[in-house]
Amino acid sequence: MYIRMVTAAMLPVAALTLLAAPALARTHAPASSEMTRQLEDPRTQTAAANALGSLMAIMLEMKAEPLIKAMDAMGEHDAARRIPRGATLGDLAGPDARRIPGEVKRRVPGMMTAMGSMAGMFDQMLPQFEQIGAQFDRDMAATN
Repeated sequence: MYIRMVTAAMLPVAALTLLAAPALARTHAPASSEMTRQLEDPRTQTAAANALGSLMAIMLEMKAEPLIKAMDAMGEHDAARRIPRGATLGDLAGPDARRIPGEVKRRVPGMMTAMGSMAGMFDQMLPQFEQIGAQFDRDMAATN
């Protein structure tokens, strides 16, 4: 279950990357090609997978005390009291949480390859994006 949560948390990052790709392609056509090459580069993928996996491991070891304080400040006193003092975010996430860093490391390269493919698709679709942008500009000018 937590693995799905982590994957779901990474999807907005992927979406933002994909949303930015047309803008990059419009202003700097080679940028999306470079982005594709970087996302599909095995060394980049390994570095990103290791960094994100390590980040997840560190986050799981973070103390939950700031969360307790925030919950208290929001008036969630009962919920804050249910969190054991000295607990880490990993403790709160449950026993499967220790698998998350490894799963992230395992899945990131495939996700980056998919994102690279999508960025490459934008290169091919650039003429259509430019037509859409031009039509949008004409439509906006006609309404003024």
